[in-house]
Amino acid sequence: MRTNLETYRVAHPDSDTWIVYFPWTSNPLPMNGSHGGWRTHSRKAKAVRQHAVQLLTQFAKIPALGRCSAQVTWWVSTTRVRDVDNLADLEKRLFDAIVIAGVVEDDRPELMDKPRAVIRHIRDSDGMLTGPGFTLTITRIPEATDAR
Repeated sequence: MRTNLETYRVAHPDSDTWIVYFPWTSNPLPMNGSHGGWRTHSRKAKAVRQHAVQLLTQFAKIPALGRCSAQVTWWVSTTRVRDVDNLADLEKRLFDAIVIAGVVEDDRPELMDKPRAVIRHIRDSDGMLTGPGFTLTITRIPEATDAR
């Protein structure tokens, strides 16, 4: 049975956190191997970015945040060893989508904290997922207050 996150693609566990689910069972933008040349790769990258923008604007409805943290998690169902470095291109497209969706002004470090992607087994999802996929967790970072 699918979870709410898998069904609706978005969860909002608290007032400062949004989780967006992507049902890709494998990395749609792998950095290893030949995948059809630059045109094919460019087309896939654009499709990933557009899909993410759609989810962020139409379903997640994340307001403009001054600063945020964004982390990609790949949820897998096997214990095969995977390389987190292979997710760099996917991370870039998802972070660009956050900017295009108007969540933050830019993805520079002052506005968006980008911890490394993580790869976790679905049994560690605490029931959040029942099958493999990707999540993008966006968390508001409170604005620094002027301490005088």
